[in-house]
Formats: sequence, structure tokens, C-alpha cells
Amino acid sequence: MKILSIETTGNICGAALVCDNEVIAERNIFLPKNSSSKIFEIIKSITRRHKFDAVAVDIGPGSFTGCRIGVSLSRAYGQFLKLPVVPVSSLDCMVFNAVKKRKIYGKIFPVIDALRDEIYTAVYNGLKRKSEYRIIKVEKFLKMLDNKSTIVGSCEICKKISVKKYVVTDISASSVGFVAMSKLKKNKNYGYNEVLPLYIRRVFAEERYADCKSTKRY
Repeated sequence: MKILSIETTGNICGAALVCDNEVIAERNIFLPKNSSSKIFEIIKSITRRHKFDAVAVDIGPGSFTGCRIGVSLSRAYGQFLKLPVVPVSSLDCMVFNAVKKRKIYGKIFPVIDALRDEIYTAVYNGLKRKSEYRIIKVEKFLKMLDNKSTIVGSCEICKKISVKKYVVTDISASSVGFVAMSKLKKNKNYGYNEVLPLYIRRVFAEERYADCKSTKRY
């Protein structure tokens, strides 16, 4: 089965075609300020000579705009081509890349910068997630770690939160496809209409509205 995988949630804008353990075609572009702007062009370039049987998409957490674009695009492919669409978390992809790169024992914490001195994270044992996806203050997160904990993330965020034991990894489009491949082996029933962005935090406008509503005087 060939999977078209889409990555637009962070600094990388990319797409890949994967089949089993092989990358048939892949293109990733580093675009830190507008990571989703080239996704249509990238997909067109790698699918020109290839057909695919399913779509995988990174649903986040990450850039709100990037998540929305990737999810909307994957849903469109699923609806009009009648293909399964597999949602994949960016945190799962980071752990997949790190475990593939080296042997890691103990707890694994993938981290993504959520700004405001916060990070997105979850707890893993190998590739198996042991907790919910969450957003947490950096100060509180650091207190959760012990000498067996391994942090997984970009070099920038690992240095920013001042951790000593970490594995540098970035999300790629092919890692989205490989994680989706393992999910499809367990369940082939992934409908496009069930795929939604994984925001965790409400968008800023919603937070402002909630704050105003809670402080409004009558």
C-alpha cells in the first residue's frame, strides 16, 4: 500500500510517498515562518508519476494554521478520491524518529514549543504512548524528569528548556507515513470526516474571548 503523507505543522513543509519500509519519494522544505505555503507544489511534484492508496497527515500539535491546512487538504483527498485518511500526531512522529535513530531506554518525552514558557508533550515507553497529549509549563515539566528520562525534540527547544539528556530530531513527511502505516495494519477504517486538528490549546482568539467573558460585569 502506498501512502501519501503530509507535514505542515511546524517549520517543515513536506510530503512523501511511502510503501512498507521504503520511501518512494519525499520532499521537505524548511520554512519557519510559513511552513504550509508550498505544500500544494510539493505534493504535485512527488505524485506526478505515482498513485497512492491512502493519505496520512500530521494533525499536530503545532502551528494552528499549518494544522488546519494539512487536515483540510488530506480530507479533500480522502473525500474526492475515496481513500482512507490516517491522522498522526507530531509527537508520535518525533518519538518514531528518535527510536529509529538510536536505542532509548526509560521514559521518553517528545517536546514541541508551545510558546508562553509552555511545551506540548506526552510520556512514552518506546513507541508506546503512556499518557495523554498535553500542554505544560516548562518549569513544571522539568520537575517530572529523572535521570532515566530522555527528551526528544529540535535542537532549539531542547536548548531553550535547558535539558542535558536529549535526542535531536525533527519531523519529516516520511515519518508521518511510517507511523500511519503501522496504524493501518491494525485498522483500515479511517474516514476522512473523522480527521481533525489536534490543537490541545484553544486558539488565542478563543482564549481572549473566554477571559473577557469571565471578567465581564453585569
